[in-house]
Amino acid sequence: MIIVGVLLLYTTQQTTTTTKTFRLGALLPLTGGFSSYAKLAQCASELAIDDLNAKYSKDGIKFELYVEDTQLDPTVALQKLQALYARGVRATHAGLTSREASGEKPFADQNKIILFSAWSTSSLLALPDDWLYRIVGTDAKQIKAIGAVLKELGVRNVALIYRKDPYGEGLYVELQKEAAVRGFKLVSVASYDPDPKIFPQAAPEAVRKISTEVKDLVGPTFALVIVSFEDDGAVVLSAIERDPVLSKARLIGTEGMAFSPILLKEGGTVMANGKIIGTANWALPTTQEYQDFYKKFKTKCGAEPITPAPQSYDVIRMLGEIMASIGTDDPERVRATLEKWGREGAYKGATGVVLLDENGDRANPNFILWGVELRDGNAVYIEVGYYDYDKDAIEFTQEGRRYFG
Repeated sequence: MIIVGVLLLYTTQQTTTTTKTFRLGALLPLTGGFSSYAKLAQCASELAIDDLNAKYSKDGIKFELYVEDTQLDPTVALQKLQALYARGVRATHAGLTSREASGEKPFADQNKIILFSAWSTSSLLALPDDWLYRIVGTDAKQIKAIGAVLKELGVRNVALIYRKDPYGEGLYVELQKEAAVRGFKLVSVASYDPDPKIFPQAAPEAVRKISTEVKDLVGPTFALVIVSFEDDGAVVLSAIERDPVLSKARLIGTEGMAFSPILLKEGGTVMANGKIIGTANWALPTTQEYQDFYKKFKTKCGAEPITPAPQSYDVIRMLGEIMASIGTDDPERVRATLEKWGREGAYKGATGVVLLDENGDRANPNFILWGVELRDGNAVYIEVGYYDYDKDAIEFTQEGRRYFG
């Protein structure tokens, strides 16, 4: 009888044990001009959920991920955020781009939803006391890296073509500030509407405008900075390749182009001929955390974990670790802990120790410098160097010293 009673008690305890479920979201442009990056971000987010569940299932905690396609459209991004909110999600991987984040932000601020972005960098969104956080450095930091590249190349005259959206506008503002600091001159600027119905005609027009204005300046002390994503970037590069002036110019790329397979396929030759040097927020490959992530990502996703994969993994993993540590997904408590961890550097993941500044943006970004070469007739990406933000210095790879020359 005693044994039976113990068994009945044990059975009762087992059946009344409950699992605490935490819901996380991921707003990603799975269709549109950023889809190849978004698919990496999705797989990295799913990997983070796998790792969280493996770690915390024994504690009765389960994590669920809800993924929505923003289509790279701020209006759609808002609608998909509202759909996540209706499903009880109060913390989500924000849209990859500043364009999406700007559409999501007002609703998130009003309804206390944590937006944590893996790739939005616009300085225009660097605001205190809001609900948007970013695990990457802002455009102010990216432009500092570009300024160091321009200085290294001896560039004195700079032209800029950019998407007229929060990402492009933010970089334009920061480039004007950097020109004053570094002493180069912005000699021509042109923007284009990134709407897919408009940019196929608008982007080439912007290229022609710049070509006309710089035709007497192209040479060793001139560079063209390109701020684009994949689909529009392919159109920009095609127009540059056909242009008799800019096809001879040195090209500078930005993070929205970094390691894009679409741009390599569509514009690899013109990038190689222009000896493009681009920037990208990056993860240090030497840490144990990154190496562990790299192996698991390759196995699960079957691809190289280029940006934004490590960042997306850390966005979901960090939010999940916070929820598990405080035992709730209450957004105000999660937000307070996120800010505390960001001040203290309490989380270390694939991208290293995550420190956040007063605006909730990455305070300690790492930047890789990338280029494109033709090898046996095929365009390939190469790593040409690393930019140390604190030292304002470039460390070259072996390939990079030759490439910069």
